[in-house]
Amino acid sequence: MLVRLAGEAGLGRDEARQVLEGGAYAAEVRTQERFFQQRGIHSVPATIVNGTHLIPGGQPPEVFERALREIAAAATV
Repeated sequence: MLVRLAGEAGLGRDEARQVLEGGAYAAEVRTQERFFQQRGIHSVPATIVNGTHLIPGGQPPEVFERALREIAAAATV
């Protein structure tokens, strides 16, 4: 199923099969998984801004606007 969907998305089916069977990116994925879990992400959706700011869950646009304004203001200080 994943190989077929990869092909439909324009990715190489043979490459997709090799990645799935060989686990080429497994270590990298596990490292990222640990990184984000240590920062409090235990479910999705979660939005990370600049690799450091977490906006958890599905939030209304106002929450994103406020968070982005605060992050931008802090970056200029």
